[in-house]
Amino acid sequence: MLWSSWHNHTGDGARFSYCAEPELTPDVYRKALRHGPWQAFALTEHAFALAIPADEGPWPHQWYHEPERLWAFRAFREEKTEQFLERTAAACDGKRLYRGLEVEVAWDGTLSMEPLLWPYMDVVIGSIHYLPGARETWPDAHIMQLSTLLAYPIDILGHPFRELSKAGYVPDEIMVETLKLARDADVAIEVNAHLPFPDDARMLAHAVRMGCRVAMGLDAHSRAELELHTYFEQVVADSGVRPADIRFFKPVRKSPKPQMLAR
Repeated sequence: MLWSSWHNHTGDGARFSYCAEPELTPDVYRKALRHGPWQAFALTEHAFALAIPADEGPWPHQWYHEPERLWAFRAFREEKTEQFLERTAAACDGKRLYRGLEVEVAWDGTLSMEPLLWPYMDVVIGSIHYLPGARETWPDAHIMQLSTLLAYPIDILGHPFRELSKAGYVPDEIMVETLKLARDADVAIEVNAHLPFPDDARMLAHAVRMGCRVAMGLDAHSRAELELHTYFEQVVADSGVRPADIRFFKPVRKSPKPQMLAR
């Protein structure tokens, strides 16, 4: 079976994702498309890496309560955003290699992505990387932050339960509510191989039963992770669902490309 991974990072050059190894380049993904079990990749860099320098506290927990910091480095943001657009226009063909971003929201709903970038993106992943407050309040914080993310035209809900599961077992009630909110917003649910969720198979079974779209994501931070298609195979097998019954995600542009950088 050929797989598509809709969540991947690079670490070379201007470092559009601070957490990826420098050797992970667009060319690595192109080679994998030629020689591996891969149908497509999306290069979904971290939006906050276009906004905040690496040594200025760019991680979501560092700006969640201070969203104005996303706009504090104007010259940096403008230069790096231009570099990002030029790089992805050259590297991605929109057929097998897609361009995108991974975004988050702050406490007040501020999005980590420059709004003018929406038309350029093939895939936008909305992720929760930080939940505020005491862990016993996280279920409510999870739903609140999820609802805020889904108010934007994102395509995929990235690793839906990564943060919440740090507080313990995710009950079916919260899992089903999360999947329903994503389904009703026409947003795909991600099976993420980078930091696997112990109940991905349970999540996939619910998603198929509920008619959710499903996106597989390596969330690759290293070249070695390009071998983790085996994780997808294991999750599908453990879920008991047939691959033919999974509504696999495919990119659908939600707004036209600006003519300036159209390919």
